[in-house]
Amino acid sequence: MKKVSFKILTTLWITALIALVCGISISLLLIVSEKAADDKLKQNLIAIVQSNSDEMEYSNGIFEVENDFSYYSGGIYCDLFTENGEYIGGETPAALVESASLGNTEVIEKELNGEKYYLYSKLLEFTKFEYEIDVISGQIISYEADVTPVNALKPTPYSETVFKNGISTSQAIDIVLSHAGVSKEDATIIGVDIPLYQDRQVFKIEFTADSSSYEKIYIRAICPSDDAVTVFGTVAKSAVYLFPIFIIIAALGAYIISKKAISPIEKITASAREISTGNDLSKRLETNKAPREINNLADTFNDMFERLHVSFENEKRFTSDASHELRTPLAVIKAECEYALSVNADANDKVQALKSIEEQTDKMVSLVSSLLAVTRAEHGINRFELKKENLSELVDEVCSKFKSTKNIELTADIEKNIEIKLNTSLITQLVENLISNADKYGREKGIINVKLYSKADNVVLSVRDDGIGISETDLPKIWNRFYRADASRSETEGFGLGLALVKKIAEIHSAECLAESEIDNFTEISIIFKKV
Repeated sequence: MKKVSFKILTTLWITALIALVCGISISLLLIVSEKAADDKLKQNLIAIVQSNSDEMEYSNGIFEVENDFSYYSGGIYCDLFTENGEYIGGETPAALVESASLGNTEVIEKELNGEKYYLYSKLLEFTKFEYEIDVISGQIISYEADVTPVNALKPTPYSETVFKNGISTSQAIDIVLSHAGVSKEDATIIGVDIPLYQDRQVFKIEFTADSSSYEKIYIRAICPSDDAVTVFGTVAKSAVYLFPIFIIIAALGAYIISKKAISPIEKITASAREISTGNDLSKRLETNKAPREINNLADTFNDMFERLHVSFENEKRFTSDASHELRTPLAVIKAECEYALSVNADANDKVQALKSIEEQTDKMVSLVSSLLAVTRAEHGINRFELKKENLSELVDEVCSKFKSTKNIELTADIEKNIEIKLNTSLITQLVENLISNADKYGREKGIINVKLYSKADNVVLSVRDDGIGISETDLPKIWNRFYRADASRSETEGFGLGLALVKKIAEIHSAECLAESEIDNFTEISIIFKKV
């Protein structure tokens, strides 16, 4: 049986999925849209009442409604009543005004004249006061009372001011509180200013109170509940009509998308097969014009090829380096074995041959261990876990264990409590290699100076010796494998792997390696870490 193409399968899957999602969505829409429209209508009732609450005040004891008060907006009527239910004003039809009841901060549904309405009423109390009082005579010039805002006003500190031949701030406050019939315990002073007027100078005092002597006012909003049903019906009909159109568009879009998606995948498959079956692992898949998901797939292949390439290159380099460095000790071992087995060798010669073989074996073990450490560092940068640790304590501990082969003195200048993200084992090896390298190429009875300090956004670790130094031309080479200082100027033999391993460990910690040196004077190696 012939397999169905991926394009057809993708088209069917996407179309079926969209049909299912649309069906569920429309069902949920039919269930919740009526309630959503109903809740929205109720929220509009509350919002218009809250908005209109700010458009009323008592000015010099007289109740006033400002011009911005909205008696009718978006199908919602607003009316004003006294606390006793007496009608003050509005634009609601008379029949609704007389038959509707008053409540407080609760939306209710009520049937009026055979129709259902939503009503929301709120009882307003005028407990925010604003007074202007003459600073000389203490006479009240103007005063008004407003509704306290939803977010209660906070008291504001004010300074005491006393006018010559006039009144003080405290006296002015006492006058306005007495006029408003509010005790000091019930009042919260939210502002005392002395505004500049051309014709007079006054105290402007604002305060709120727990209660007020002004008559409370009801504001009520009313609208037909059928408005919510109308909105729901429109939404439901639109969803039903649009459903088949969505399915058709989805099917066409799914086919086009699957067709375009297949093309780069086929190219990637062909390229990957070519790379995997060929001998050149340095080739990579092209991802410039592919979509993000295809790019991710290609990048994954490229990462795999890169790791394989690095693994093969490291293996080749390790094999080459090991064979090169092991050639000499193996040749010595073979020669000693041949001599020890010859008829001319006596018992003492055989012991000396065994000692030479042991010495060369130890050298090979040390070389292989160093080569493995460098290779693993090169191959496993992302495999080491870095944790926030105290670098100061770690460096101090390594320095305390230092034992020189040349009677060299080590001095440590370590700033305390420096913390960075590090791998303890690797950083210990890094510091040991730096100090060992300085000891190896330092002067007899010389000095090694280890420093650790913070500098701007960095942490600097430096190791300085007063040894043979390195020429300017050779300085960039010290980080390479098997680089050694001039053998004629150094009494100590090494493999030249210490600083190569230091550089790899530094790279793992995103650190920078710097070297400075002068012939027959000093060499200083610095590792610059980023602060945590």
